[in-house]
Amino acid sequence: MAAKIDKKVALVTGGSQGIGRAISTAFAKSGYTVIICARTAEDVEKAATELSSLGGRCEGLVLDVSDAEAIRSAVSTVAESYGRIDVLVACAGIYGPIGVLEENDSSAWERAIRVNLCGTVFTVQAVLPTMKKQGNGCIITLAGGGVGGPSIKPNFSSYVTSKFAICGFTEAVSKELAGTGVRINAISPGAVNTRLLEEVLSSGKKAGKAFYESSKKQKETGGTSPWVAAEFALFLASDVAKHINGKVLSAVWDKKEKLSSMKDEMNGSVYTLRRIDSALFWEKKKQA
Repeated sequence: MAAKIDKKVALVTGGSQGIGRAISTAFAKSGYTVIICARTAEDVEKAATELSSLGGRCEGLVLDVSDAEAIRSAVSTVAESYGRIDVLVACAGIYGPIGVLEENDSSAWERAIRVNLCGTVFTVQAVLPTMKKQGNGCIITLAGGGVGGPSIKPNFSSYVTSKFAICGFTEAVSKELAGTGVRINAISPGAVNTRLLEEVLSSGKKAGKAFYESSKKQKETGGTSPWVAAEFALFLASDVAKHINGKVLSAVWDKKEKLSSMKDEMNGSVYTLRRIDSALFWEKKKQA
C-alpha cells in the first residue's frame, strides 16, 4: 500500500471483471487511485496491472465480500494507507441458483443473499467511519438489471430478493447519512453481457423460456455496454450529483443532464421503490 495521498481514492468490489472492471477503469482514467477487490488473486493482479498501465495508481486486494471480518480489515488497511476513501462501489455479486424455487439448493440460495446483500452491507458499514470523519463520500450499490422495472425475473428468486433488499438498504442508510456529507445510491446497469449471462445460457430451460431466449438475443446483439454504468457511476461521484441521495437509478434510462437539474424533486419519493398509494389512486379514478 502507498503512503497517504491527496488524490481521491475509489474502492471497487467485484472490480476485476465485467461491470466492476469497467467502473474501475473509468475511475482510474479520471485520476482516482483505484483499489480493486475480488476473490481470485490472478484476476485481481491482472486487472490492477492493466489499470496501472493507464498512468494512474491501481492496487488489488483479494477479498471475499461475504466475510465481514476480512472486509473490516481490508478497508481499515486502505484507510490507514491512503488516509481517505472517497468512493465505494459495491459491485461484487452472483446470480445464485437458477430455476424454480422448490428445486433450488437452499445453501446456494442463502449464499447469494450472503454475497449480494450482506457483502454490500458489510462493505458499506466498513467505509462509513472513514467517510464520516472526512465529511464526504459517495457510495454506489448495484440494484441489478431489471430491479424496479416493469417486470421481475422468475427462476432467479435469490438474486431478485437480494437486489430488492439492496434498494431498501440503500434508502434506509441514506436517511442515516443526512447531514454527514456522505451519499449512497443504487444503480441498475442494464442488460450487460457478463459472466452472469453465460450462467443463464448454460442453465437452459431452468432460466425460463422467455428469459433464456432474450438472453440468447442479448448475447448476439452485444447487450448494454458496461461503460454506460461506468460513466453513470462517475457522474454520481461528481459534485454535480451531490443532491442525489437514497435513490434507485437506471444507468440506461435516467439521463445525467436531467438528474443534475432535479435538485428540488430529489427530496421526495421519486426514484425510489414504492407501492402505489391506493387511496390517491382511487380518488383520482373517482374524479376522472
